[in-house]
Parts: sequence; structure tokens; C-alpha cells
Amino acid sequence: MKSIKNLTLFFALLLLVFVTPGCSTQSGTGNSAAETTTTEAAAAITDTPATTTQAATVSAGNVDYDLTQMSSDMVYATVYQLMTSPDSYIGKTFRMAGQYYASYYESTDQYYHFCIIADATSCCSQGLEFVWGDGSHVYPDEYPEDYENVIVQGTFETYTEAGDSTLYCRLADATLEAQAG
Repeated sequence: MKSIKNLTLFFALLLLVFVTPGCSTQSGTGNSAAETTTTEAAAAITDTPATTTQAATVSAGNVDYDLTQMSSDMVYATVYQLMTSPDSYIGKTFRMAGQYYASYYESTDQYYHFCIIADATSCCSQGLEFVWGDGSHVYPDEYPEDYENVIVQGTFETYTEAGDSTLYCRLADATLEAQAG
């Protein structure tokens, strides 16, 4: 019976992900009800207190949130919280494992680099942008191939592009390392 309840809560969590887009705006128009429900659903799935997603600090050197040490459900819930409540995480250090992916955006004439993290069922991946070091690394020469397994560690920040009021999230001053197979 508990597994049915957990499965139902997991699908409710997935439904909320499709309803709430990207990072919330700076003007505070984030979806508070969805954030609360998602945190509670994630907590129910993993049988941990609802505050774990926002307040847990996993020690790995100078890392505030080490997603490489979390269960797949907690990773998914934490990344979701990053996108819906970014202000709560600004300045925090994250470490995550996933697949590298680069994307060119014609409007800004630049490449953006992402660490793609699969969820527990590998159906609904989420990606987090990162800037490797000071941003001076040359793409594609110094970067891994797309879909290569990597570990990224950096400081969470939000930003906007010139002429665009959309709030974007990324890991700044990040380290990038290839992950063995």
C-alpha cells in the first residue's frame, strides 16, 4: 500500500514539474503552492522531513549541496526547488553528476553549457547551466563531448541577459571533471 502511495505522490510531483516553468521571476511571481506541494511530495517519497530539500547541507569539502550523495528522488526535488525558489540558493555551492551538453543560442551569439541530470525514472531530465571557471575555456576544444558523464561543482547564481527580463539560473566559477563510465 505504501508503494502505491509513493508512486501516486511521485506522479503528482512530475505533474507539477510540467505545470511550473524554469526559474521563477525576481518579481516574486513564483508558484508558492506548487513549491510547497512539491517539497512535501518529495519528502513523502523519500520518507524524510519536508524541510530536507531546502535545508539539508551535505558535507563534501566546501559544498553546501552535494547532489552526488543524494538519492535520485532527492536530486530531482532539489533541482526542482532550485528552479522554483532560486533566491533561497544564491551563493550556495553545489556538486552534481550528470551528462554534459552544450547549446548555441543565436540571439546572444554564444554557447551555454549544461549538466543534465536524469530523474529517478529517467523520463524527465533537468539541466543546470554552468560557467566553467572564469568562462575563458574554449568551446569545443576544451570541453567534453555532448552526453559525456561529468561532475560539475560551482556557486549558484541567477542572472538576466541584456534586453531579456527572464531570470536564468547557473553555477558560476564551476569546476568540470570527466566522470568514469
